[in-house]
Amino acid sequence: MKCIRCRKEIPEQSLYCLYCGKKQVSEKKKPHRRPNGTGTVSRDSRCKNIWIAHAPSSGGKRIYLGSFPTAGDARNAIDNYLREGCPELYHATLEEIYQLWSEIHYRQVSDSAVRLYSSTWKRFAEIRHLKMHDVRTAHFQKIVNQAKSESACHAVRTLAVLICRYALENDIIRKNYAEFIRIPRFEKSEKKIFTPEEIALLWAHSDDKRVQFILFLIYTGLRIGEVANLKVSDIDFEHGYFICGEKTKAGRNRIVPFPENIPEIAEFVKGWIQDDSGKTVLNATTAQLRHQYFYSALAELHLAEPDSIEHGNYQFSGSHLTPHSARHTFASLSASAGIPPEHLRKIIGHANYSTTAEIYIHQDIEELKSQMKKIRKV
Repeated sequence: MKCIRCRKEIPEQSLYCLYCGKKQVSEKKKPHRRPNGTGTVSRDSRCKNIWIAHAPSSGGKRIYLGSFPTAGDARNAIDNYLREGCPELYHATLEEIYQLWSEIHYRQVSDSAVRLYSSTWKRFAEIRHLKMHDVRTAHFQKIVNQAKSESACHAVRTLAVLICRYALENDIIRKNYAEFIRIPRFEKSEKKIFTPEEIALLWAHSDDKRVQFILFLIYTGLRIGEVANLKVSDIDFEHGYFICGEKTKAGRNRIVPFPENIPEIAEFVKGWIQDDSGKTVLNATTAQLRHQYFYSALAELHLAEPDSIEHGNYQFSGSHLTPHSARHTFASLSASAGIPPEHLRKIIGHANYSTTAEIYIHQDIEELKSQMKKIRKV
């Protein structure tokens, strides 16, 4: 046999090499043992390729820190935990971190943003119970993949990034895993708009408050959320316009004149107002306007055929008219009427201008009103 070190010939079954003295029996490496009181690293009994890290016991019970692909990663997790002084939030769940983040963030954003984040958070129900430091990109990606629209995917990713950023700032996680989320590709379908025949049918039933609401959307171009937030104090009937807006800088606090050639639109709004307080005009949430007003009226007029109605919510699987279809219809009517793009962008809230509302009113309101005169009944 040959020495395992110097490779010289030595007698068979020699315990040591006659030349270099190297012991010929290979010794198993002793597992790395952490000093007492500094935590433990062990293999997962169900999978030998997974290592489990426990921090020193607290109150007689070991603190589980997570599972890791290598023993080194597990040791680093323990070291980070000890170095950072055992942060109180280390074992917080995703839901607990969301609640802490939202308490701060919701004070800094608009009401519409709060509603969007709150509704998006409902999509996290499947993983909200997980420890924040155990949540990975795959967990977030699964939620994104279940969304049925590109906007919903982006909303999930944005919320996940913000929550992870808060966790990073508080040393709960070491990496923002939400930043690696991939948005699936969606085929863009052309938005449906109301046809002249459909609009004529709506006018034929304009004594219905629900139909009045739809016509208001069609002839002002407002988003459904903007109507939900429209206050009585935002309307100036004397000068023929109202102030509204949400979502973007250009869309907020913008002036929208009533179409002068369609006086019924202003009359509808006057009929909705119960008093002259600072309350909203319709006193309804976006969800109520969507289902109890918009889809309810369309279904009754056979302009929309829902697959089902669950708890008052109309469910559709195919292409159908939506509240945003009214906004697209307004843009189409305006373009056909000859309203210049620069004025249409201001009315609809897509322009990127920075003039203050007061200066804007003095300089442009009459011009915008003259442009709205071009829109007539279909």
